[in-house]
Amino acid sequence: RSQAASSPPQGAPHSSGRAPRVMAPRRGPRRAQRPLAALLLLAGSLAAWRCGDAVRAFVNGPGAANRGVARATRQARQAVRVVNPPREGEREVVEGPHGPILVAKVSGEYYAVDATCPHLNLPMKRGKIEKGQDGPILTCNFHNSCFNMKSGKCTKWVTGALGFENDLVGGIMGNVGGKKTDIRAYNVLDHGDGYLWVEEKGGSDH
Repeated sequence: RSQAASSPPQGAPHSSGRAPRVMAPRRGPRRAQRPLAALLLLAGSLAAWRCGDAVRAFVNGPGAANRGVARATRQARQAVRVVNPPREGEREVVEGPHGPILVAKVSGEYYAVDATCPHLNLPMKRGKIEKGQDGPILTCNFHNSCFNMKSGKCTKWVTGALGFENDLVGGIMGNVGGKKTDIRAYNVLDHGDGYLWVEEKGGSDH
């Protein structure tokens, strides 16, 4: 007996005489359209954002921005409570609206200034405090910059390091970091309630 005919080789026409259907690969979305769609979406978002600003400005009125600035100013000048008033010759550090504030009692008077040196933004919490002709002087314990605790005025700027005067070190360190700048001085109020209240002085340029 003759064996059954084997299946036709691949690519040969079927017995029906029709060639096998070849499926074409599916095409993905046109990539050229994606950046354009993203740009349109971004433009629409920006337009909606600007439109929202216009609507809010119309609803709130022309003085809304000024009221926001005034509110921020009041918050910045809000008094800060000192829970443990320092004794004579001692100091206390409290957190203020612009950073830590150093409060000290010198010759029976309370003084308060920013506790961060504007040179390299290093802390002055442990800086030396000495009596001066017009208020006590706070010295940064890193590079010897000095500040009047009554006015915040800088009286000496970067003269060395770690309490030692050195022209070479002072010259090098003076060329890095911030420029010579005064610091904030604060009013210290005693209302007799057992606390001190530190309040930013009006007309500060900082």
